[in-house]
Amino acid sequence: MTAEETGPAAVARALVGGGLGLRRGEHLLVVSWNHTLPWAGAVVAEARRVGAAPTLLLEDEPTFWRSLEVAPSAKVWARGSRPARRALEGADAVLYFPGPADRPRFRALPPSTQSPFLGSEDEWLRRLRLARARGIRCLLGYASDEQSVHWGVSGATWRNQIARGIAEADTAEIARHAARASRLLTRGRSVRITADNGTDLTVGLRGRAPWVDDGRVDAEDRRRGRAVATAPAGTVVVAIDETSARGLAVANRPSYLSHGRVDGGQWEVDGGKLRNYWYTGGGAAFDAEFTAAPRGREVVALLGLGLNRALAPGVPHAEDEEAGAVTLAIGGNTLYGGRNRCRFLSWITVGEATVAVDGAPLVDRGQIL
Repeated sequence: MTAEETGPAAVARALVGGGLGLRRGEHLLVVSWNHTLPWAGAVVAEARRVGAAPTLLLEDEPTFWRSLEVAPSAKVWARGSRPARRALEGADAVLYFPGPADRPRFRALPPSTQSPFLGSEDEWLRRLRLARARGIRCLLGYASDEQSVHWGVSGATWRNQIARGIAEADTAEIARHAARASRLLTRGRSVRITADNGTDLTVGLRGRAPWVDDGRVDAEDRRRGRAVATAPAGTVVVAIDETSARGLAVANRPSYLSHGRVDGGQWEVDGGKLRNYWYTGGGAAFDAEFTAAPRGREVVALLGLGLNRALAPGVPHAEDEEAGAVTLAIGGNTLYGGRNRCRFLSWITVGEATVAVDGAPLVDRGQIL
C-alpha cells in the first residue's frame, strides 16, 4: 500500500462511526461478497471495537455461479433465505456491499436466468424499512476488476478513489451544503447552470422536496421513507418542472450507463424535452437504451448537485457526487416526487459548473458557496 492509498481500517471507521453512527450494544448486519471482504472484515472489527454486535453474511462468488448451473431454479434462493431475512429484521443497522464482482457476466445472462434477481434489492429495502433499521450501500461493491475492464478504468485506482471519498469526506460540510441547497431548491422557481465549455441551461422548479444523501439515515430520512444512504455520499437531487428545461448542456465527465460508458455528451433541450444529442464516445450505448425506452424517455426530469470534495472527477458510479458537479437526467422521476412514470433513466454530468437559483449563486465554477 502506498502513502496515497486509503486502507480498509480508515474506510471502516468512517462507515461505522460517521455513516451508520453505530452505538454500543447495537446489532449490525454486514452483507458482503468475496471481493469486498477486506472492507467487510474491517467493518466487523470496528463495530466490535465500539461495543456493537456485528454479523457477517457472505455470498461466495464461485458458489453463486455454480448454483446458477446446478439449481433447477434460482427463484427459491435469489432473494435470500429465511435465516438471512431474520438477521435483517433483527438488525439496528445494515451495511451492504453489492455484487457479484463479475457484473458484466451477470448482465450477459439470459433474461430468464436474471429475472429471479430483479427487484431483490427492492425486497431488502422493503424489509429494512419494516425493521426501522438504517442502512448504507457501499459503492466499493461495484469497483471490481471485472467491472473496471468494462468501464475502461484501473480497478485499483477506482477502489482507492471510492475509499478516499468515504474516509476523507467532510461529512459535516456535506450536511451543511446539502441543507442550504435543499432550502434553495425547495423555495426557488428556476435554476440556471452554466460552464466554460458552453453549457447554458435553465430549468424550472415546482417546490418539490429534494432528495438529500449526506451519508446518514436520520429522522427526516425515515419520515420520508428513506432507509438507505450511499457511501461515498454527497448529493442533492430534485425533480424539476418536466416542461421547463431549455438550453444546452455539455458533459465534461463520463456517464456509466447500463449499456456502457459514454463521454462528451451534448444535449439540446427545449420545452422540457431532449431535442438533439451527440456524444464524443460511446454514443451507441446511449442510442441502444434510448431507442428502446418507452414514452417519456425524452423528458428532462432531474437535477442533481454533487457535494463531496474528497471525490475525484468522473469516478464510476459516483460521477454525480463530485463537489460542484451538476447532473441532468432524462426519464422517470416519480421516486423523487415527480410525475414522469417512464421506466428509463439516463444522465450527463457537468463538472466545474456555475449554478444560480433565482439569480442567487449556489455554485461558482465548481466551488460550493
